[in-house]
Amino acid sequence: MKRRAAKDPAATRLRRLKAVHAIRRQMGLDDDVYRDLVQRVTRGAGFDGWRSAGDCDPAQLAAILREFQKLQGKPAEQAVAARVWAAKPKGDLSPQVAKIEALLADAGREWAYGHALAKRICKVNRIEWCNRFELQKLIAALEYDAKRRARRAAGE
Repeated sequence: MKRRAAKDPAATRLRRLKAVHAIRRQMGLDDDVYRDLVQRVTRGAGFDGWRSAGDCDPAQLAAILREFQKLQGKPAEQAVAARVWAAKPKGDLSPQVAKIEALLADAGREWAYGHALAKRICKVNRIEWCNRFELQKLIAALEYDAKRRARRAAGE
């Protein structure tokens, strides 16, 4: 019977550190809020706590992930591991993304609205993960919204 090799502690720490930063970006935490959270979680036994996850050991990183889990309402480490990353589409998509950015700015909306629209229409969590056809759907939806807002403004 073969035994599984023990996990490398450095690899475990690195994996958890990447998960912490990925979830931080996913949650859109401000730098000060993030550092306060890390300090609060790593505080103990007269120690004031770390302000950076890079200084933490694997156990502290696991505690930070559990805190994210409480804040998100789902298993944070599993959410990062189970995320399906969209393949990078061929071709330059920056003109389409710039068009989406312009339409969002014209409507006075944040990127979070665009990401929510991508999640609803394209079933992906971020605009960056959309392919060119999905980006075209988002552009069409935002243009339709702009026309609807223009009609409402003219009717008032």
